[in-house]
Amino acid sequence: MTTPPVRAIAEPLTDTRIWTADFIKLTIVTTLLRICTQIQITSMPLFFLYLGGSNALAGLSMTFFTLAALLTRPLIGMMLDTYGRKPILLWGVVVYTITTVLYGFVAFIPALIFLRIMHGISFSASSTATSTMVSDVLPENKMTQGISYFGLFGTLAVAIAPSATLYLLEVSDYAVLYYLTGIVSLIALLISMRIESEKNRHRKELAADIAHPPSKRHSPDAAGPWNKLIEIRAIPPSVVVLFVSLATSTVMVFLPSFAIDNGIRHIGVVFVVQAAALALSRFIVGPWIAWTGPRFVMSVNLLALGVALAGISFSSTLWELIIWAVLFGFTNGCLIPQLNARAITNTDQANRGKANATFYIALDFGIGAGAAGWGLLSDFFEMRWIFLLAGFLMIFALSAFAYMESSQRTNAGI
Repeated sequence: MTTPPVRAIAEPLTDTRIWTADFIKLTIVTTLLRICTQIQITSMPLFFLYLGGSNALAGLSMTFFTLAALLTRPLIGMMLDTYGRKPILLWGVVVYTITTVLYGFVAFIPALIFLRIMHGISFSASSTATSTMVSDVLPENKMTQGISYFGLFGTLAVAIAPSATLYLLEVSDYAVLYYLTGIVSLIALLISMRIESEKNRHRKELAADIAHPPSKRHSPDAAGPWNKLIEIRAIPPSVVVLFVSLATSTVMVFLPSFAIDNGIRHIGVVFVVQAAALALSRFIVGPWIAWTGPRFVMSVNLLALGVALAGISFSSTLWELIIWAVLFGFTNGCLIPQLNARAITNTDQANRGKANATFYIALDFGIGAGAAGWGLLSDFFEMRWIFLLAGFLMIFALSAFAYMESSQRTNAGI
């Protein structure tokens, strides 16, 4: 398949700043949409029950959303590379806003299920698009640091959305809640229309073509038809993040019940401390990598994450949980942006939409499969053994990372 010639860009690719206008706009858009998404995650099971649904159906409210997002990510990634980032972003945010507002008009369960599916698809489009556009505007040598800052504000959404949701439901109703989130989504749409990252993307593609002519680069089509939907070069870091997300899902899902079983109260403090440690890590990981190198940072954090999970399994007091939550949050905050950056920088500029989609498929699948798989195992093992087994998964993550490093050194002729 022939590719159109790349138009020369007058401006050279010299901006090495992270906090450019487009990066700030993308960060704001993502933060606003994540706040809306977290509000809906908190309220949706209650809304299903309010409309007369069963507890089982209420529990599936997140499943409809997650499956729709997961199954459409490969197609979204291909469309981002084929049709451009901004059209997919705008389509995603428009549909996201419409479905959010329509929640306020829903009066029966089938319509709500349909909206949850459409919401999952639009979330997949908007989130994959913003992540890819961020990789377009960030300098290559500051990719991990930039992605760390970009993801930092997602922590804000997780921190404020649940309490804000419950407060709004106390003073108003579901219709008002969803109208307000619709307004927030509309603000995100208006900001999205002002993003001009495509110019920077074309400059990066031109620079890549000059450094490595297309005839000398790896041909994506050579990997077979799956490469139209999955970026092969993003698979190694995606495998590592799969093991990481499988392990970390235990804390997301089972830490409250583990605390209750062990008579530990005020578990909410643990999540606050964990979020604070995660936020702190986003400021530290970039300089840390510049000082010691990415291989050391990755290895240390994979090992430390396993230690944190093992420590949680042996905890019997709130203070012990807080100590391990600090280590857990810090290591998790270091690993995800670094692995995401590796998935992106392993790939040429023209296929970074697929690279981001491949990475987030692994991340989402690990969280979903982990929650289900550990739940099944909890019927046969005590909860502390679940955390311990999750810690042992880091052995596989370290092995996958070592294989990835050795393969890259071999390919580079080192």
